Amino acid sequence: FERLLADVNEAYSREDLNALRAMATPEMVGYFADDMKEAASRGVMNRISDVRLLQGDLSEAWREQDADYATVAMRFSRTDLTVERASGRVVSGNPQGEEAVELWTFRRPHGGVWQLSAIQNT
Repeated sequence: FERLLADVNEAYSREDLNALRAMATPEMVGYFADDMKEAASRGVMNRISDVRLLQGDLSEAWREQDADYATVAMRFSRTDLTVERASGRVVSGNPQGEEAVELWTFRRPHGGVWQLSAIQNT
């Protein structure tokens, strides 16, 4: 799950929907695409870097007919900046980085590869 935390943030920062499709469910990719379109309409984009998991606690795990699910409380640090597309000027965010806590839910077909299926801010 730690690797997915870093990889999803990196792909999101690059606006790489193809990479996100390999790591997230179609519903999550749709949310990411909507966020990117909205930011682009305002002439900005997110730049995320230096993602480090500080603590990850399994808060819930369950099995449904066709898949396994796990929700992990992720406490991590990252630099998350909103920048102007044209100039690269920082519009918002802390260049020194910040801590965040989010609940990430992962899904996998029985015995398959985990994918991000939900993010809940806390």
